[in-house]
Amino acid sequence: MSTFPLPLHENESLLQTDNNAARVKNNVLAIAYNLIFGTLWLTNHRLVFQSSILGSLVSYPLSRIRNARRADVSISHRQSRYSFQNYDAALYIEFDNGGKEYFIPQKIEDWAAAVSDAKADAPQLPFTEAPPRRSAVEQSGRGIGVIATIMAGIVILFLCTAAACIGGPFLLSLFD
Repeated sequence: MSTFPLPLHENESLLQTDNNAARVKNNVLAIAYNLIFGTLWLTNHRLVFQSSILGSLVSYPLSRIRNARRADVSISHRQSRYSFQNYDAALYIEFDNGGKEYFIPQKIEDWAAAVSDAKADAPQLPFTEAPPRRSAVEQSGRGIGVIATIMAGIVILFLCTAAACIGGPFLLSLFD
């Protein structure tokens, strides 16, 4: 069992831990996601995730959680060049500021129930880090649209350049 990475608040106690959880983290443009594996903790004040590799940490106050439930999603993680791990569900956390996070603990329904139960008595705490407002899990088709728009822009730029390179000398030859 991993050691809780933050100092506990007064009257805060650890309720649940999953050492084999994952966080679905957006890439920079929020058009794709990465699975970050690590440990997920639930206290009676906060939901905390720490990555295994880099030790990065996110902590969200339970009082700011609007909804915690199991969400049917399609998440794929590349394990090697030829193999993928697919997940068909995740723990969906929706916050009162419109933010959302997806975690993949071992027992999703148990975590959803535990978060919902614990948030009822959680003290009012501020965010230390605002959760993302968009999730790449929900934007799965958006990446293709962005790539198609970029490609269309490249084609238009090529056509304009070709027209200027061919049409420019042609127009100049008419004035000779």
